[in-house]
Amino acid sequence: MASPAPFRYAERLPHATLAPWIACYWEFTARDGAPSVHFVPPDGCTSLLVPTGGPHAGTLLYTGPWLEPLTVPVWPGARFVGVRLRPGGAAGVLQLPASTLLNATAPAVQIGGARGRALQQALSSCVMGSSNMDDTARALDAFWMHESHAFAAPDPLVNAAVNLLVESNGECTIADAARLVGCSERTLLRRFRAATALTPKQFARIRRLLAAAWHAVDGEERWGRIAAAAGYADQPHLNHDVKALTGLRPEELSERIGFTEHDQVNRTLSG
Repeated sequence: MASPAPFRYAERLPHATLAPWIACYWEFTARDGAPSVHFVPPDGCTSLLVPTGGPHAGTLLYTGPWLEPLTVPVWPGARFVGVRLRPGGAAGVLQLPASTLLNATAPAVQIGGARGRALQQALSSCVMGSSNMDDTARALDAFWMHESHAFAAPDPLVNAAVNLLVESNGECTIADAARLVGCSERTLLRRFRAATALTPKQFARIRRLLAAAWHAVDGEERWGRIAAAAGYADQPHLNHDVKALTGLRPEELSERIGFTEHDQVNRTLSG
């Protein structure tokens, strides 16, 4: 009987009424024998996360989006629970400019003002109150549904563009995205960056990388084929993006993917 993967990553969808702001709830755990460092793939989103052990146990952290490699120290028994916000949803939920957290992680109480202090108390209670992901997701749903009446509505133009780029795995051109959402490229760039901290091109690059990674999850071992299937110009183009965004070579990314058990992971975005 094969040993379980050293890492486990699980997602749960939020209540449908929360989908304009929240993509999913997630849990990352490390088992015995896990590597001491986890390479976190980019997703183009801001996450709110609470470690349940270690030096930051119970501390609410805001993180991302990231355009550079992100590594996190882990240990046997480590558990992190998070709320992934949809691109364009963070400002309305956190009452912070989206650009505040680009390539950054910070405690909510330090960066989030009164809103951060309130979320620290509430989300830490939800996460630390249960070790079961389904129970935690229900607690998070109850909290966010009570809060959501005060959320600022996401920019509908940006939301439409995000959906186009997600559904096309980053292959929709920016010119086509602007045309399909009914604005100029300049307007799309301005509004997309203000809402997400990223340009549409940067977000498309992340979605293309994720599409490639899912081919590896599904068992494809030949990165030349993955490059073609994921819309890269050639394998060197893929190699460059994998290294730039994860800090790994494609073969190392494949190995890391093999370290992780996936549970109910959504390959797109809810909402």
